[in-house]
Amino acid sequence: MIESFKTLGLVCALAVTMAAFSPAAVARDFGPMPVNYEESAESYIESRLSNARGARVQVLSAPYQVYSTLAGYDGLPCWAVDVRVRARLASGGYGSYQRYTVLFHDGEAIALKSDARKVTRAEA
Repeated sequence: MIESFKTLGLVCALAVTMAAFSPAAVARDFGPMPVNYEESAESYIESRLSNARGARVQVLSAPYQVYSTLAGYDGLPCWAVDVRVRARLASGGYGSYQRYTVLFHDGEAIALKSDARKVTRAEA
């Protein structure tokens, strides 16, 4: 009888562990996809440029899930959006496009991929 309870306990513990790592549970850790991510990414990039006037920002991807190591957080679940930026030069012309990845947490743009020590794309 005691052996049956031990087995039942192990089965229950395994079921709880598997549920915690199910795709639905993992998706909840990331929170909702950022709303208006195009505008938010553009605004965040412009806030980081020394001369944002005339900069051209193009969003290259829909949001996707990543884990980042950023500002003391290891494995922070974030959303990421790829963009490219063409900044206006002091001469009045434009430089070449530079690629960036904007990280979002709780719907807000919080950092660039280059600010993080590590960014790993979450498995779908």
